[in-house]
Amino acid sequence: MPRLRHLLALTAVVALLATGYGLFRAEAHEQRDVADQYSFVVGFLNEPAYAGEQNGLDLRISTLDPTGGVASEPVEGAEETLTAEVRYGDQSMPLELETVYNEPGAYRAIFFPTAPGDYTFHITGTIGETEIDETFTSADGEFSAVADPAPLQFPALGATPAAATPGATPAA
Repeated sequence: MPRLRHLLALTAVVALLATGYGLFRAEAHEQRDVADQYSFVVGFLNEPAYAGEQNGLDLRISTLDPTGGVASEPVEGAEETLTAEVRYGDQSMPLELETVYNEPGAYRAIFFPTAPGDYTFHITGTIGETEIDETFTSADGEFSAVADPAPLQFPALGATPAAATPGATPAA
């Protein structure tokens, strides 16, 4: 019986670790130390990102622990002092940063990427007395480029229900 309890406890610990790992990691995001004071984590809200689908900038800001250089306390209020824009080729669009509910230090800006390819996020302004001017691009490989959704679309665009049903005869 004690072996069974140990096995159940071990299974529970592994399940909790796996769940926690999935909830708290930021896949395909770029982490960068900024001005030796802050940690910025930047990427798309939804990854992989697909052209034509709602998405946006996902920005996480925390202070750096001066003794160890690791992310420490979340930075709140940055939506008041920072601005962001998204760039694609020679086009750019300003983004409106907003806080993420119940996640201190987390910000987002919604937009719809309309073309596959590399996108760049440019973040400027101040945090306290510190000037911020950072550029994050998917071309650097730290977060994913926007993908063409066509290979994943089903049924084929323009298909009718009769044409999509095996053995069905299209209506005249």
